[in-house]
Amino acid sequence: MQQSVSFRYLALMAASLSVHRLLLSEQDLPTLLQGICDRLVYDKLNRSAWIVLLDDEVGSVITAETGLGERFNPIMEQLRNSRLPNCGSKCLEQQDGAAILCDDCDCGVCSPDAGGQCQAIAVAIRCRPGLFGFLLVENHSPLGADQAELVLYEEVADSLTKALRRLFTAEESRQREHELKQVEERVELALYASQAGLWDWNIQTGEMHSSPDRKEILDYRGENGKQGLSALQGVIHPDDQDKVLQVLNDHLVGNSDEYRIEYRIKDKQGNWKWFLDRGRVVERDEQDMPVRMTGTHLDITGQKKQDEALAAIQQQLHEAVDHERSFLQTVIDGAGDPVMAIDCEYNILLMNKVATEIFQVDPEGIRLGGQKCYQIFLGTDQPCTDRRFPCPVQEVQQRGQAVTLVHNPYHGNGINNTFEIEVSPLRDKEGNVYGSIEVARDVTDRLRIEKELRESRSRLYRLAHHDSLTGLPNRLLFKDRLEQALLKARRAKTLVAILFLDLDHFKNINDTMGHDVGDDLLIEVAVRLLAQCRQSDTVARLGGDEFVFILDDIGERGNVEVVAGKILDAMLQPIIVNGNELQVSTSIGIAFYPDDSDSIDGVIKCADTALYKAKKDGRGGYQIFSSEMTMQDNQHRIG
Repeated sequence: MQQSVSFRYLALMAASLSVHRLLLSEQDLPTLLQGICDRLVYDKLNRSAWIVLLDDEVGSVITAETGLGERFNPIMEQLRNSRLPNCGSKCLEQQDGAAILCDDCDCGVCSPDAGGQCQAIAVAIRCRPGLFGFLLVENHSPLGADQAELVLYEEVADSLTKALRRLFTAEESRQREHELKQVEERVELALYASQAGLWDWNIQTGEMHSSPDRKEILDYRGENGKQGLSALQGVIHPDDQDKVLQVLNDHLVGNSDEYRIEYRIKDKQGNWKWFLDRGRVVERDEQDMPVRMTGTHLDITGQKKQDEALAAIQQQLHEAVDHERSFLQTVIDGAGDPVMAIDCEYNILLMNKVATEIFQVDPEGIRLGGQKCYQIFLGTDQPCTDRRFPCPVQEVQQRGQAVTLVHNPYHGNGINNTFEIEVSPLRDKEGNVYGSIEVARDVTDRLRIEKELRESRSRLYRLAHHDSLTGLPNRLLFKDRLEQALLKARRAKTLVAILFLDLDHFKNINDTMGHDVGDDLLIEVAVRLLAQCRQSDTVARLGGDEFVFILDDIGERGNVEVVAGKILDAMLQPIIVNGNELQVSTSIGIAFYPDDSDSIDGVIKCADTALYKAKKDGRGGYQIFSSEMTMQDNQHRIG
């Protein structure tokens, strides 16, 4: 008996070695799982082998098997109904990842050829939260497996778990790179299609960043080297400067939903060019003061020339619509956008060639007169009453001045594009309004491009300001948050506390247990740190095992010590990672603004010095900065 057991154990060791070689070389998930099952059944080593992975996030089941035969379909039906085999459930209950023996022939796994007796070995596979499963091997004989055999299967499952993590991590990384590339491509295409440039203005510092490929239209640097709005003012047309500042100020204080202005800028050749600026405040501080603003900068000189031509056409229509009909018809037919003249009784007086083609109207019928606009556009006997799309004729009569309307679809004629309609009043010799001139422009593509620009900018901002592993603010966002907190404290004359902390002996965990365990540990630490935060506080990851807290509106210094104590206590609770129980502690350095320093770099260095003192005094505690501490240059900290 001892000889057969030894022979089986050697065979198992050979199969385990083959499995580990496969884990090192194979990158395709289905091939990897099937290869493991084949090796565990090869040369009649076991009756069957089966791997099951359950993905709770997408509700899918991934399986591979060798030797189950006709038993596979009934067992898969159970899995689709969210019922696990008994042996699978039992091994998942083992928190330490130990393999279990199952001799329950009612579980549906054992072969009917076993004569009512069977034994299966099951061991859990835990890749990450929401993705787990098990490896199940059915022996030929119901004889008990010794501990060495169980350990081999546990090692196979543990190696498979780590290999799967590497595969999924690599796939997620490729997916993130692909998504980021798509975002960048969409931004580039949107900018190219719109011929617009992006600008990003830090309102507090005055810095203005712009699209690298749009320097010819976004060059805000003056000869004196100034940057931002102050330099831009120097090249704005004198007649437009006050208007630009007024519109901008109205948006910054919240009186308008959007900053939108057309104005003239002198180019390097001394020519005046028209630009359209559109933007929004995308970030405000706790006092609702604007911090950051982004938008687009579009050269509309060509469009302005076209608008001037259209304005000239409108003016000519105003003066001669009654007695120069033939001449005016020729003029408006040269316009590239739909142009119509409609009196206050909704009769169409004139319609250019573009308009008659869009609405499929007989030009001769328009010339003869008597056709109502709502009959042609809406197919009804009454004027439009849809409040979403105000009637241009009614709006001009009520206001007595030019108006701009947006209709989608244009006048309900079945065209799904969005049109911007410029409507101007027609007046007689006495100045009374007797009709309107409508010039419609298709703005569908422009609105779509502007939406894509906003969405792309938001996505890029998220990727640039948050840690990819924990989702916490990264070093860049931490510096920005700290700057805002100090500005707020300076106005309110309150304290801000900075807590620098890192994990004690984290490098040992990485070196002995692997980076996968280290990454999972950092994710759990981030969750625990967030639990100690108020909504107004910030916790960020600076890199590696380094974290930092920003606590503002501090009433008393003692409150910060309470928070530090809670952090230490939270870290002392055991952390289970991949079946391993880890005991970690942290050291914390604390500094206060403005007590310890009245500058960003100064208070950061004070907190770093206090952390060095806490680690030097034995780790697992906190130190508050004092002037007696020796200031040291810790190069691993932020500059």
